[in-house]
Amino acid sequence: MYFKSNITKTYAVGVPGSKAKEELELWRAELYTSKAKAKAAADGYGGLLSVFGVAARDGLLLREKPDNVSDQVFRLRLGQPVKLISKVKGAAVETGGATLEGEWYLALADDGTTGYVFSNQLERWNAKEGPMPDLRLEAPATDSTLSSLFETTWRPDYFESMTASGLLDLSAYQPRFGLFADPMRKVIRVERSDFSRVYKYDSIERRDDGSYDILPGGASFWFTKAGALVFQPAAAEIPQAALAAARLERGKDAKVSYGFARHDKDVHSVVAAEERRRLSMLATFVAGGERFESEAWGVLIATKSARFTWAAYGALSPAVIPENSGETGSMAMDLYLSHETAASWHGAFTLRFDGGSRPAVSFAYRLDGDQLTLAWLPPGAVQNAIVTARDLTTTVTMTRYR
Repeated sequence: MYFKSNITKTYAVGVPGSKAKEELELWRAELYTSKAKAKAAADGYGGLLSVFGVAARDGLLLREKPDNVSDQVFRLRLGQPVKLISKVKGAAVETGGATLEGEWYLALADDGTTGYVFSNQLERWNAKEGPMPDLRLEAPATDSTLSSLFETTWRPDYFESMTASGLLDLSAYQPRFGLFADPMRKVIRVERSDFSRVYKYDSIERRDDGSYDILPGGASFWFTKAGALVFQPAAAEIPQAALAAARLERGKDAKVSYGFARHDKDVHSVVAAEERRRLSMLATFVAGGERFESEAWGVLIATKSARFTWAAYGALSPAVIPENSGETGSMAMDLYLSHETAASWHGAFTLRFDGGSRPAVSFAYRLDGDQLTLAWLPPGAVQNAIVTARDLTTTVTMTRYR
């Protein structure tokens, strides 16, 4: 290491075997004043010096403490590696009343975040013994059999990460979503929030690389080493928006595929629990009174039965509320706040008007005693039911009347 920059937060380091220098973020290295001290620190890793963990499922969490109910600090993608720093004692992890086998590790993610990860769905990789195991969705497993297609209820890959985080977008998490194969009728139905197609096939043929072609139709699928299923539609079936996004991210030759996985949750029960949670939040919202008034913004009446009336909101139309939307509709506490927005707001909801084009208009809210402040959430402010926008400028202030 040649020098340390406190401005750029980097070290200038030499590249072994050459005269080149590279910048290295400070968190990526520990600097010691002697070789002996550096060696002692390296020895402190024990058998983990060259050992990494690779996430065997999408959405695997690093937590603040070695406890499965501790706060989340990082979410791993399928196949993403973390550096294992030390093995630690932690709380037992249970599912369905059974204790899972595994150990807790202190780990370092590739952005410098440290947290604790449970090893049950983590594959160990020793960098000295060979290349990192390929657990990506794109990597076919050549030893899988076609029976897996018919014997499994395949759910969209995001189901598991949604339930693990507790951030459920019910527009995308529903019993109807999945990949369903019927060998008797020779039908495969693929349903996601962003793709829907039914295939009536004559045969399913296996390629040399372990993937399968659906004939006729041009679609294909394969099973990954991590036990997931990847479905790739024919080019003509792919929604143009999805294709454009893929090409923008990965280049003009990018292909669109959809991941599916085994999901051990009862989807109906999860949906019902989420609906109860939303009604409970709404009941809390209106507990001090259902009527909010403002000379500038009209009168908003919200009820615990998830209905609303908003009269004389003219100042918000058409910029926020489209014309001819009417004054009534349904109200749902269906949005979550990011860490940044939670510092300024108490929650967020969506109003779905009965009139006109039946628009859905979303707001973040803050309740200070009887004063209600609403901030309109424009398109792009919400991603996967999470409010991500920091600067919300269109605000409405109303007073509750008891």
